[in-house]
Amino acid sequence: MPQKTRKQNKKSRMTHSKQTAASNGVHNQKAETIKELEEILKSVGPAAVDNEAYWQAIRNQFPYNGVHLYTNNGTIGILPHLVLQSQIETLKRTEIQSADPSPVHYPGGGEARPKLATLINADPSEVAFTRNSTESMNIIAMGLDLKPGDEILTTTHEHSGGWTCWQNRQIQFGNPIRKVDLHDPPEDEDEIVNLFETAIRPETRVLSFCHITCTTAWRLPIKKICKMARKHGLITVVDGAQSIGMVEVDVKDMGCDFFVSSTHKWLFAPKGSGMLYIDDAAENLIGLGYFTHGGRLTAGRFENHGSQSQAPMVGFAVAVDFHNVIGGSLVEDRGATMAEYLKSHLSDIPGVKLWTPMTRELSASMASFSIGGMSSSDVCNPLRERYKIQSRGLHEGGYHGARISCAIHNTYEEMDKVIEAISEIAANRC
Repeated sequence: MPQKTRKQNKKSRMTHSKQTAASNGVHNQKAETIKELEEILKSVGPAAVDNEAYWQAIRNQFPYNGVHLYTNNGTIGILPHLVLQSQIETLKRTEIQSADPSPVHYPGGGEARPKLATLINADPSEVAFTRNSTESMNIIAMGLDLKPGDEILTTTHEHSGGWTCWQNRQIQFGNPIRKVDLHDPPEDEDEIVNLFETAIRPETRVLSFCHITCTTAWRLPIKKICKMARKHGLITVVDGAQSIGMVEVDVKDMGCDFFVSSTHKWLFAPKGSGMLYIDDAAENLIGLGYFTHGGRLTAGRFENHGSQSQAPMVGFAVAVDFHNVIGGSLVEDRGATMAEYLKSHLSDIPGVKLWTPMTRELSASMASFSIGGMSSSDVCNPLRERYKIQSRGLHEGGYHGARISCAIHNTYEEMDKVIEAISEIAANRC
């Protein structure tokens, strides 16, 4: 896209968004129920990726009022009012037991499991609740039934939570580990699959990799990789920490044995909530867990079923409902569209290197970049301190720079502020 066209595009987005905000002040209220949310969204026009009135109404559901512009959903999400309030009311009902209960009815904590299972096309018996992807990855790494010589093949782009678990496995049981070097932005899916396949050796038993990398925000072709891995008889472990809530996830279509996610990121579930998926056919590949009282093995054996607060599970159920009101396809389209806008502008800034592919097949709702001669701190510190923009520094795989998240609560005005800040930082670099 020519520079002039981009500037015109930027201006038209800003003008339209400001007009939208001004003309829809009546919709600034926060929904107290899912039904109210549906009514608010219906009143602002079509559920379309370019209807800024619709997305302003979504933004209004988030009470976040911090001093920083929040573009770091890839690390942890911020809660919608409905999710936050459902937890507060559940705690109040449990701890105070008032004779005057809340007039709002929230889902029970027991509804969270079937709601999550439906969201990712799994059976409820295949889903376990954990605290995050790191915990889920450790359950898998320490529980897999492997021989001492069985090799784990992973990549140079794993988050520490998806890498140190295998290091611990190696220390405890002696399993060798090797990394596939994903060193350049990929150009097509088959290129990535070929990198993995050529790295497989006779002793390779486990293939562990990210769905969407935490560093460069590459979106790997999970279905193709899992199909190839199955052909070689490998166990597939997919770290989908970024996936659920950002992109549509169908674990059966992916064909993986294990899938994990940190649902407190893009699904806007309560902090400290994650999940573990174990395909029914892979249940016999993993041991340990809590006492199960016999019977058929399910993923639930990796949950602590002792006494605990129901508030997070109530909030989780509400978070899935909130997501479903908008729709996974529209959420994915909105994030990818905003990320494309951001990437197209970042790629024009002198000195900026974009690490995230432009194509949707290989990217999603985040953009990672570096600035020549600058460390991650050199980029992220001024973004945070001078421009009040919360980003995430790049550290894994030898990368230096920052990552920006484009969530459903973000606006194009915010992206323009990010672009302007990065332009000034790049222009003033030493």
